[in-house]
Amino acid sequence: MFLLMLHDPATVPDSFTYPFALKACAQLAALDVGEQIHGLLLKAAVLSPDEGGDVVPLYNALIHMYIQCDRIDRALEVFDRSPARNVVSWNSMIDGFAKSEDMDSARELFEDMPERNMVSWNSMIGGYANNGRPDEALTLFLQSQELGLCPDEVTMVNVLAAISDLGLLDSGEEAHAYITRRGLSMRSGALGVSLVSMYSRCGSIEAAHRLFEGIPDKNVAHWTAMITGLAAHGIAEGALQLFAEMLRSGVKPNHVTFMAILSACSHGGLVEEGLKLLQLMATHGVDPRRQHLSCAVDLLARAGLVEESLALALAGAHPGEAEPAVWTSLLSASLRRGNSGVAEIAASRLMNLDPDQGASYVLLSNVYASLGRWDEFSRMRKTMARRGVEKVPGLSWIVVGGAVHEFAMGDKLHRRQKEIYATLSAMESHLRWVDPPALTWKCWGRLPEQ
Repeated sequence: MFLLMLHDPATVPDSFTYPFALKACAQLAALDVGEQIHGLLLKAAVLSPDEGGDVVPLYNALIHMYIQCDRIDRALEVFDRSPARNVVSWNSMIDGFAKSEDMDSARELFEDMPERNMVSWNSMIGGYANNGRPDEALTLFLQSQELGLCPDEVTMVNVLAAISDLGLLDSGEEAHAYITRRGLSMRSGALGVSLVSMYSRCGSIEAAHRLFEGIPDKNVAHWTAMITGLAAHGIAEGALQLFAEMLRSGVKPNHVTFMAILSACSHGGLVEEGLKLLQLMATHGVDPRRQHLSCAVDLLARAGLVEESLALALAGAHPGEAEPAVWTSLLSASLRRGNSGVAEIAASRLMNLDPDQGASYVLLSNVYASLGRWDEFSRMRKTMARRGVEKVPGLSWIVVGGAVHEFAMGDKLHRRQKEIYATLSAMESHLRWVDPPALTWKCWGRLPEQ
């Protein structure tokens, strides 16, 4: 419609027309068209404040368009050249830097803002939470509270995400109590889903289920969050029961729901059920994606069907282009089963897809060593050194007495490491005598009855 308007000599776009056209470009990520409109604005001198009228909405529309088209550099140029700015201008740039994973630049702008609103704080808190800096997200949230600001639903969703990343159950319970006192609704989805996810990720699947049961008019996101939680806690059959209940309630599953339930089957070794679910996807109008292929490969691989898993990975919807998770799963399974041939194929694919991932090099070199193929072992290690690839150690943390303790895999530096390893050894010895299926059903049995 805008292009037709340009070809009509009787109509001339004005400062009210251009922002809508730029918004359409932003929604379509149509960078080329957006740049042409930017050129028209410059040619018509519409961006000049000397022409009269408020030009700030035009500059804001340009900033938003460039950010949505992943051109934060161009957005910053427009921001810097803007003759005047309002809080929307600043918030757009902060949000853009956050989406570009440049939280330091976002913080600089945040500190320089002449005035802030709750959107400004939400952009920063959400940016920290979504960019792996949950500690800073919570610190900034506490600062907003000290200033007497009133958080909204968006704020609390971001705060719950940060709490989930840190595994701070006590803080999660405090946030839940605050949400209840404020009367923020959990029916719309975002808050309820975040709370269910938080309790699950912080280790309290029972609390997650109690909360889930108390939410009226559950939507697909609520059901998916609970199924994901059960899958993560190894309660595969409970997840299947909940999925069946979801279908009976009339809620239609989406691709994320199928990801969650396939993951549950994979971790529970339920091969037959998982393959049936793959066929069920078409019934619900959900086209399999690469992530579903990854789950199916993992399902077969964990069950020891390594050759079948390889065939599926190679003959999937995107032959030879499966995502790294597919080959990582297949590599681990083939190593467990001692299938060096499949391990080599999986490792080779993984290294081509993600050459900076050190784990695949280490795992494959260990295979060569176990088979006495020392030439290949040496070649693999030299390749790692030449490419500067290092295996990043796994990290975990636990909250004890309100303090967060972080551990690296094989960590021997903690001041109480002797006690820690003695406890781990005792736990490992005890778990050898626990029947996993019985443990799974015992956990599920503690949840409230329907």
